[in-house]
Amino acid sequence: MKSQLKNLIRPHFIELEGYVSAGMESDKTADKIFMNANENPYELPGLERFNRYPEPQPKALAEAYANAYGVDANQIMMTRGADEAIVILTKLFCEPHEDEIIICPPTFGMYGVNAKTMPANILEVPLVKKMGTYLLDSEAIIKAAYNQEHSVKLVYICSPNNPTANSFTRDELRSLINELDGQAAVIVDETYAEFSEYESMTNYLNDHPNMIILRTLSKSYSMAGMRMGCFISQDPDFIALAKAKAMDAYPLPKASVEAAIYCLSDDVRKTAQDNIQKLLLERDRMKEALRASGKVREVFKSDANFLLVEMDGAAEFIKYAAEHDVILRDFSSKAHTQDCIRISVSLPEHNDLVLKLLNDF
Repeated sequence: MKSQLKNLIRPHFIELEGYVSAGMESDKTADKIFMNANENPYELPGLERFNRYPEPQPKALAEAYANAYGVDANQIMMTRGADEAIVILTKLFCEPHEDEIIICPPTFGMYGVNAKTMPANILEVPLVKKMGTYLLDSEAIIKAAYNQEHSVKLVYICSPNNPTANSFTRDELRSLINELDGQAAVIVDETYAEFSEYESMTNYLNDHPNMIILRTLSKSYSMAGMRMGCFISQDPDFIALAKAKAMDAYPLPKASVEAAIYCLSDDVRKTAQDNIQKLLLERDRMKEALRASGKVREVFKSDANFLLVEMDGAAEFIKYAAEHDVILRDFSSKAHTQDCIRISVSLPEHNDLVLKLLNDF
């Protein structure tokens, strides 16, 4: 394993002997008779094939992810959505009560929530609100990571960022990752990458041994209900360690695996890409319509499938919309996003209803 990650992993994980489940002992192929996992051999009608434990890290799905993201299959660990990836990475790197993560609020709340469950400490380096967007304070991140009073192991950067919707340039991300090489692992969360005008950081994977990328099928592939995601590292030895020592015995449900392989097939990927383009057109239409409203102060630049909107009476409008069965996300009372709401771009008729409600509000 390369030193950039090995030196940051909690030492006992290096020596730990991981659990080997029955499913890890053999590929789940139809030509074998399985009598090693205490499974029930009788299938129920309509639920055939679900009587057997699934393969923990199916090779076919790893290849499908690798094809979609332009990486090698041995650089991928598959997880139940990106949320489980965050749990695993925090567990691998952060010694309870000792190590720290850096987050850049406003950002995805699960980074901090999972750190607290370890518990690991949290250092906040807020984004800078400026010129209709939120900017990354790279200098402050680097200073915090190298502060000898702290023990920073992970730096979480969400790009496009949730809830602010903007991306950070490839140059500034790569510069930050380089500056932290040997000091901290940088987790680049690309949950919304397919909606972005920027290329994926997977294109630079082999240049950055301390970078780990999160991906998910929840948003762009309409798979939120199946909970399928992964994390990607250039180092196959690190991925192998994570699989052997940090994942649950049988993490991926069979139905979710089959759905993921199907949605990553060429034909369905084309449909998903077409749907993304529809959402981007609707996003831009919504942005212009919202900016024309006298109640809206700011519609922040979006590189995702949602809009962060600063407006008068934000909390009241959230309640007003809910009274008409339209559920929006309220960020109006949170630090760094005062008077803001988040609107997920939806079908044209749903977006039209939001605009009508705003006009009537």
